[in-house]
Amino acid sequence: MHLVNRYAIILLTVGLVLWVEGLFTIEWSYPYCLSQSDGPAYAAQGMPLPYWMWNGVASLEHSFMPLAYILNIIVLSLLMFPAVRWLLNRVVSNQSKWLRSVIGVTGCLLLLSHVALMGLLVSTGWYRPEISLGLEGYYRYTDFRPVRFGLAHSNAPVCRPSRFWFPDGWRHD
Repeated sequence: MHLVNRYAIILLTVGLVLWVEGLFTIEWSYPYCLSQSDGPAYAAQGMPLPYWMWNGVASLEHSFMPLAYILNIIVLSLLMFPAVRWLLNRVVSNQSKWLRSVIGVTGCLLLLSHVALMGLLVSTGWYRPEISLGLEGYYRYTDFRPVRFGLAHSNAPVCRPSRFWFPDGWRHD
């Protein structure tokens, strides 16, 4: 319990980040969205970097980039940590070990529940781990551009074309 008490702020920060990142996302577009000549295109999702998108092969399969996902969690945790620490230092005194332990256990439960959920999604095939979300000959990972911020959803979001990012559209090279 001493470790949970000692790392309460870190556990709560990472637990909150995991769930906030899972509920809110950035939708990502790419040039192929403007000219879907070889089939439909689907938006990539992830905040601050895209890490998953429906692959269009089966209704319950999504391409998933674990490296980008972990990087997202690290970046968001580093950004959120000062705010969580400031808030907890204002709300919880250093003398209140019981309350700090409750916060640590809450953070631990948030973290472990999300890790279990991600493990379930990968083990059932909902998320198919990939090296990149790019599709050879059509688009690369570096082609993704943010289109909008909003709630994450598990259905297959249709790719919204972005003339702002891609004024020349898609050219099949």
